[in-house]
Amino acid sequence: MHALQEGRVVLRSTFAAALALAATACARTDLGAPCHLQDASGAELLPQPGREYLYLGSSECDSFACLAIPSTQGAYCSQACSGEGGSCPAGLACGQLNLNQDYLDTMKQRLPPGTFQQLFGQLGGTYYCMKR
Repeated sequence: MHALQEGRVVLRSTFAAALALAATACARTDLGAPCHLQDASGAELLPQPGREYLYLGSSECDSFACLAIPSTQGAYCSQACSGEGGSCPAGLACGQLNLNQDYLDTMKQRLPPGTFQQLFGQLGGTYYCMKR
């Protein structure tokens, strides 16, 4: 009888682990959901045609990244990704923003470390999940 009880415990543990894994695999995400861009004073910023916007620090997005690009209507929640072909949820593709790396490098040299961290510290690279 003892072996039967151990088998049930193992089976329950295995089932609980599988259930937890399934719940994680189906976790909801806000990626692609609408969000609002803000300027330095906290006022809403309306995207201008032909420009890309990345607002880091958005409380509307789990990843804190609100993105607007010329090919979409309005801003939406995004997240950094690993590069072309990188993993993004359905409806989004990993793409590179037109950030000027030389500008970022120059700002890193010119600004005190705390100020640079405040302005650019959450920048996870130049690749973000984008609507296509």
